[in-house]
Amino acid sequence: MQDQDYEGPLVRAFNALPDLITAATFLCAWIAPGLIGYARVRDLMLLMLIEFIVMHSGAFTAVVFGMQDVSRIKRALSLAGLTAFYLMFVLGFSLAFGSAWPIWAFLWLFVSRFLQLFTSRAQMEAKMQRMLGNWIVSGMAYLAGAFATVFLPFPKFGITPQVIADMHLPGSGLWVEKPWTVLAFGTFYFGVLAWAKLKPIMLLGMKSPGT
Repeated sequence: MQDQDYEGPLVRAFNALPDLITAATFLCAWIAPGLIGYARVRDLMLLMLIEFIVMHSGAFTAVVFGMQDVSRIKRALSLAGLTAFYLMFVLGFSLAFGSAWPIWAFLWLFVSRFLQLFTSRAQMEAKMQRMLGNWIVSGMAYLAGAFATVFLPFPKFGITPQVIADMHLPGSGLWVEKPWTVLAFGTFYFGVLAWAKLKPIMLLGMKSPGT
């Protein structure tokens, strides 16, 4: 019997597209930062902190989506309350940096993470299993990427000393002193997220309709 959770390669590719775009943006900033502007490169560094908030919310949001014993209104209110809670942290970033960009970044990452809940025709239980599986993958990838920025000697590529000076990075720390490491982190991390959503294409796509 054909896997009922199989949505086809186009749907899975569509779900992975936001993560692919984000990974490609990090890679572009790493190799040729002038193409997207030094201010945007600095914003990408903040994006990894915002993603930690979105990732943290992933499991809780999936549980809210999966609540079957409550009305849609209560579920919607629960989701709105949960989103508002995490959005407060993002508003703190927005006020600190004097820009609305962190809010838009949060919404982009939020949609990227939960897009598959709206495109999949699978039963809610299967959706929750997939969401929790992706959440585990993202947590492992985030930890692996964070440790890698500390211990692995990533190449600088286009992040020259002059570029670093033009970025006017505030504060101190590894990411400020070696900003190419966080760009490598973002390239790896969002690439893994996209791979996790695309991988079922290879696993399920090889099954014949009659099996």
